[in-house]
Amino acid sequence: MGNVTKLISYIVQLNGIQKRFLEHSMSLLSGHDLEMLDAYLRYCLDNNLSFEFLAKAYDLISKDTLKEQVFFNKHKRYRFTTYTEVASHVYQNNEYMSKYMYGLALTAFLWPNHLQMFKFFRDKLPKYLKGNYLEIGPGHGFFMMEAMRLSSYANYLGIDISPTSVEMTRNILTSGYFGKFKNFKIIQDDFLAWDTREKFDAIIMGEVLEHVENPQAFLNKIQLLSSVSSYIYITTAINAPAIDHICLFENKEHLINMIKSCYFSITDMLIIPYTGKTIEESETNKLPMNIALVLKKNHG
Repeated sequence: MGNVTKLISYIVQLNGIQKRFLEHSMSLLSGHDLEMLDAYLRYCLDNNLSFEFLAKAYDLISKDTLKEQVFFNKHKRYRFTTYTEVASHVYQNNEYMSKYMYGLALTAFLWPNHLQMFKFFRDKLPKYLKGNYLEIGPGHGFFMMEAMRLSSYANYLGIDISPTSVEMTRNILTSGYFGKFKNFKIIQDDFLAWDTREKFDAIIMGEVLEHVENPQAFLNKIQLLSSVSSYIYITTAINAPAIDHICLFENKEHLINMIKSCYFSITDMLIIPYTGKTIEESETNKLPMNIALVLKKNHG
């Protein structure tokens, strides 16, 4: 795993504060996680991305998140509240978005909370169910790729508003570095404006609700696209500032009440509090938390 060691070295050269944090993160990776990260680095290097670029991409997301945390601690709100504000800074800025998404992909392995969420997704995903799979906001493509590797759905569809994310997901699925995948389609569109009457047997929406102005509208559309037998998996963040987060969930009840108001039941849940704190301490002190939920559409 020389590539992984080399990447860590480049990151630490840029930001020495990361050294102990990354040593701890590396200790949490399983053999499969290390193999997958190594394959991702080989994929990046063979596509003319350097260790220096990847380290800078990781450093960008780390420092931007810290900057937004400082703003949040001072003002008790996220910096931006509308998609338009964020779009010009992030989603429509191809140079920034590319670095941001590569950095975000690396955090799936190098940030313990993101790694825990990734493992929860893998563990809970139905392995033998058939039908059609939909992923809203596949981003860097890792979750969709794992779904295609592990599950048995007949068709896989991803929809993302960002052209950079669409390209990254398509590229990683067709790269051959992680397996040979077929029966998939990735489209660029606004999920709320997307015109479809198809029902889906699995609907995945990871880290999207905190990025939108009206999360309830997203949940309502998932309600329309699902049946009572559909597997629905959603993740989001609570009191977790980032440059592209605009919807602030202040506690888990805020999110859970919204989900129940959209006629979903929660069948499984993972809450990851701030490192070293309980859920209650994290909520009281408005510290970042992650939450993943497996949902079922209610009858009626």
